[in-house]
Amino acid sequence: MRRFSIASREIFILKITKYVRLETDPLDDIVSLLEGRVFHVTKLAHLDSIRTDGEIKPNGDGSLETTFGYVNAFFRKRNCVSLFDYRQQPTDENARNKCSPFQPARSDPGSDGIAILFLKPEAYADLIPWTRSREEEAWREQIVPYVEAGYPGSISIDLIDEIICLELEEVPDSHAAILRKALRKAHRTGS
Repeated sequence: MRRFSIASREIFILKITKYVRLETDPLDDIVSLLEGRVFHVTKLAHLDSIRTDGEIKPNGDGSLETTFGYVNAFFRKRNCVSLFDYRQQPTDENARNKCSPFQPARSDPGSDGIAILFLKPEAYADLIPWTRSREEEAWREQIVPYVEAGYPGSISIDLIDEIICLELEEVPDSHAAILRKALRKAHRTGS
C-alpha cells in the first residue's frame, strides 16, 4: 500500500483484485492466495463503509450485520474483529471445512459477493488465538478451532495489505441452485 498526502489528508492506495466466477468453478487459485496469511471476510456491500471509515470495526454490541451469522461468537463478545488465520496448516485436517471463507458468497450466488481483506504481518503480534476460548472455558460460545483468530478493537485500514473481491454467479441448473430453490420454497410454505 502506498501513501500520498494531498492538502493535509493522507490517501492510502490498496491493491484490490476482483474475481468473478461461476458457482460451479473451482476456487483453488484463490485458496492458494489465502495460504500463510491472516484475513477478514465481509460482504462486498460492506467494503465501501470500511474504506470510508478507515477501519474494520468490531461488532461487540451486535449493531452491525454479521457476514457469517454467528450471534454467540467468542471474539464478537470480546469486541474483537474475527479473522481467518491461515498461517499454518491446522492439525485437524477437517478444521477448515467447518467454516469456509467462501461460505457467504456460496450461500447467495448472484449477490454482491465477498471482500477478503488481508492483514499486514506487522498486525499479527496483536492477534488473539482461538485457544483463548479454551483458557477462558467459554464452551458455549462459538469459535472455529485451528482457523479463527481475533484482533482486539478496530483494524485500521493502514494494516490491510490487499483486498480480493469475489463474486459468484449462479448456475441455474446446478445441484446447489436447485437445492437453494427447494429450500426457499419450503421456507415460504412452512414445510
